[in-house]
Amino acid sequence: MAKTITNPFTPVVGKVPPHIAGREEIIADVEAALAGTGNDPAIISLLVGPRGAGKTALLSYFADTAESSGWVAARVTCVAGMLDDVLIRAQRAARHLVDTRPSRKIKGAGIANVVSFELEDSPIEPANWRSKMDDILDALAEQGTGLLVTIDEVNPSIEEMTTLVAAFQHFLDEGKRVALIMAGLPYAVTSLLSGKSTSFLRRAARYELQALNDYEVEEALIRTMRDGGKSFEPDALDAAVKAIKGFPFMLQLVGYRTWRMAGNSEVVDISIVNDAAGVARKELAQRVYEAIWFELSEADKSFLLAMAKDSGTTRQTDLPGRLDKSSGHVSKYKKRLLQQGVIQERSKGILDFCLPGFKEYFMERIAEEREL
Repeated sequence: MAKTITNPFTPVVGKVPPHIAGREEIIADVEAALAGTGNDPAIISLLVGPRGAGKTALLSYFADTAESSGWVAARVTCVAGMLDDVLIRAQRAARHLVDTRPSRKIKGAGIANVVSFELEDSPIEPANWRSKMDDILDALAEQGTGLLVTIDEVNPSIEEMTTLVAAFQHFLDEGKRVALIMAGLPYAVTSLLSGKSTSFLRRAARYELQALNDYEVEEALIRTMRDGGKSFEPDALDAAVKAIKGFPFMLQLVGYRTWRMAGNSEVVDISIVNDAAGVARKELAQRVYEAIWFELSEADKSFLLAMAKDSGTTRQTDLPGRLDKSSGHVSKYKKRLLQQGVIQERSKGILDFCLPGFKEYFMERIAEEREL
């Protein structure tokens, strides 16, 4: 019976692709930190990038790696109730190593026709979140292991972030075996780092997830497609790389659709890639660009429209005149859009759209608005 080969590409949020493209340095740093003695700065790491840059997949990869190395991992998202979630996830992940149930003792025994015992819970000292975590970390230390906490979608408005960051600073000061890796959009991480109560994070390792190089995309496509029992014709591979434009999520979308549309064919030609890329672009718009669009203010849109007049990059000095606004206004909205991960500054005063294809999508939505 022939072996069924499944699609090897993973355009699913948080799912680890079989071959992660272009993040070797980050992976090496974090893996070295997990294997070290706790003195490596990457033991507290921040992954920063726009939507679709692969932040969540990297968090999952690091949690998987930690667990395979004997660590316990608690994976959470930054929402209200996050601290309770960290505690519960840590307890559940550690229960194969330590007993996290409340201790009980015999209250009394009676002998009649049968022997009976009455149990009562042992007195429990008042405990806050940090002390409860101390108990877990101490129990894990007795087993020779530690705890990795991963936090996705960092949100500085969640008050529990302050408690968590302060506690982790103490955990490290006390020599506990613990690691913290967080991921978020640029503006969220910048806001978090600017807070007085979270200033400890300024000493964390910070990794900006930039666009992938074409050769990194090409290598990942070839290796992943090979895992799925197929290969590219040379011109088809070139077309796929051009369609992806260095965007990790698009790599998975284009790869997934290409593999699927190829059907039983073991060699992918350019017509298949072109069809697949068209479908992938629509999916990218629905799953990534649309969320960004709805976050834009009217002033944001005006700023981006002024940038869109250029076929390539935009000089910041050209924008006050185009917008009929002050340089202070331009600086304000430049900062806002940089923090949202919508634009990037390629060099001082030289701006560009950050996400591949978003400029075209943005102009289409503007045209639709004007027709209404």
